[in-house]
Order: sequence, then structure tokens, then C-alpha cells
Amino acid sequence: MIFAADEYERRYGRIRAEMAARGLDALIVTRGENIFYGSGYKAEHFASWLCELHALLVPSKGDPRIMTRSLEREAAKIQFTPSPILYADHESPYGYVVEVFGQSGDTAGTIGIEERFLKLSQFNKLKAALPDARFVDTTGMIEAIAATPSPAESACLRRAAHITKIGLETGLRGARAGVYPYEVLGRIHDAMYAAGQSDFDMSLVAIWSGPKGGLMHDTSTTEKIKNGDIVTVEIMGVDNHYRAGAQACVYVGDGPPPRNVVNAHKLVVEMHKGAKNAVRAGMTAGDVFQAASAVYRAATGADYYRRCGGSLGLTIFTLDLVKGRKDVLKPGVALLIQTLVDDPVLLTCASTVMVTETGFEELTHPVLELQPKL
Repeated sequence: MIFAADEYERRYGRIRAEMAARGLDALIVTRGENIFYGSGYKAEHFASWLCELHALLVPSKGDPRIMTRSLEREAAKIQFTPSPILYADHESPYGYVVEVFGQSGDTAGTIGIEERFLKLSQFNKLKAALPDARFVDTTGMIEAIAATPSPAESACLRRAAHITKIGLETGLRGARAGVYPYEVLGRIHDAMYAAGQSDFDMSLVAIWSGPKGGLMHDTSTTEKIKNGDIVTVEIMGVDNHYRAGAQACVYVGDGPPPRNVVNAHKLVVEMHKGAKNAVRAGMTAGDVFQAASAVYRAATGADYYRRCGGSLGLTIFTLDLVKGRKDVLKPGVALLIQTLVDDPVLLTCASTVMVTETGFEELTHPVLELQPKL
């Protein structure tokens, strides 16, 4: 188990308190990250798209239980909830939901579901299996409970940040003319696993390149990097499912980058600094966005047109740093500060900070130069 049993017990205390406040008799959790939060079951992402219904069931009375494929029998032994429900691929899991909630008398009660992470076909089958129940959307409930990490979770974030730093530096060193992006990607993965990353299904390693900065996530990995290209390396390293991120650009060439590119990169860096300096407990997500947007407006005469990052950790961008967002920042929350422009070329600067009472703790450091000395 990644975390001690008493940590899960505290989580369930908060979950059940929120259920009571919302008038819920039972809860069906289907978002992979939230199943992991409540159970420690590490195979939840694969199970979520391979199962007819992979869920964490929280009745009003009795123990929570996860349900998953029989194939996952051994993996299901290494998680917090007792007596996991295992069903064969030819079986319907919906009868098991009725059985679990029937034991606590919840089949005709108010049941919370995560609408955003439940397929329409699954919802229709749940309604057919529980015709007397009233279903209400609880999307975001677990995420809000998990928003402030425990010391053990913060330790995961710091280890993830270390892995991210190793991956980013490896990528920026490897981005050279005549090299295929896939070669750099391989070196990054090697370095991150050597640095201690164990999760193979959660990390992100991306490279895009080209004379205008590439096509972001649609950039070909089999086209060689050339002189004059701008290469962006994006990394999200992982420790026990908790993610930290970083992103940086490098100009490939023997001479200095073009002046307009240098100026655009300076704008991105100044926006990043403005946003980061606005981070502290009690500020809102919109305040952080506004700090970046003020720098952009001074340079261009218009408001910034995209978010300037969002929350990281067990989930990605549950909290968006976007105009008008009222979420209040709390100590321990990890934020990716990510500023980007695409005129005259695609350029970005991104790093992860952890909110503190008086400011922030820097988990990954931003790269402030287009030709960094690593």
C-alpha cells in the first residue's frame, strides 16, 4: 500500500461527511483518480476502460468496496477496501451494485454519480438496475476533498517534481539538429525511470519542433530536428500517480535566435513570473490568471486568450487558472504555471509550484532562456 490505513480512514471520514451534507445515501465513484484516492488501487486507469463498470461503491453503512474484472484479482488484493467485487467478462456488474446498496438499504435512496466520468450506457443500466433510486451529479466532490494534499501526498509530489526535472533537462540537452524527436523521447523515458519513476501509464513526455515551434501534440516524431527549429519539451513526471509538470523551449542553431522570437519568449517568461508571484493561500485562480494577463495586455493591448495553467497532483487541471475563476488557493495545492504564445512562433514557459500561506514552494524550476546552459 502506498499510504497507511489511517490516511484512508481520514479520507472516508471527509467523504461521508460531505455525503451527509449533500443528502446522499450512497456514492458511485467512476473517475479513475478518485477510485485511487479512495482505495489505493493502482490499476484503476486500465480497469476503467477495460471493464463494463469499474467503480468504487460507498454505501451509507458498512465498508466501501471496489468492483473490477476477475482478471485483476491479484492487483485488487493490494488496496484499502475489503472484499473487492470481481466479475467475469461475460457477467453484468450492475446486479452487484444492487446487492451492495441493498445491504445498507440504499437502493431507493439518493445516489451520487460522477456524470462527467460515467458513460450514458452505464447510466442507463444503473437506472434500470435501481429504478427507485434518485441519481444526482457529484462530479468534482472527491476532487474538492482531495484538493489539499496530506504530508504523504506532498512527498509524492516532490518526488514527481524531481523526476520531471531530470526528464526536462535530458530533453533540452538532447534537442539538437539532426536528431529525431523519438530518439530524445527514448532518452527522457530512460532518465525518468532511472530517477525513480515507477508508474508507466501516467507520465507525459512530449516534444514538438519546427521553424514556427511545431504543431504541438500533432508534431511528427520521425522528422529530424533542424537548425532554426524551436523545440518544446513537455514533461509530467509521476510518483505513485501524483504528477508534477514542466515545459520549456530551446532554439536550435549555432547563432542567436531571431530578435522577434527572443522578444516573444521574454513576454512568456514575464507572464510566468507575474502569475507565479501572485500565488499564495487566499488568492483565487482568477487572480493568478489576471497577473499573467496584465503583462500580456501591457505588451499587446488585449487580454490573454488561454488559461495560464492549472492544478496538478492526482488530477490534472481540476482547478484552471483562467479568467474569472473564483476557486481559492489552499496551502499544499500544486499548480502548473504555464504561459504560452503562438505569435510569431509557438513558445512556452511552465513550472510547478506548491501553494504556501505566504507564497509558494518551487517544485520544478522554469527555464528562462531559449539557449539554456544545462
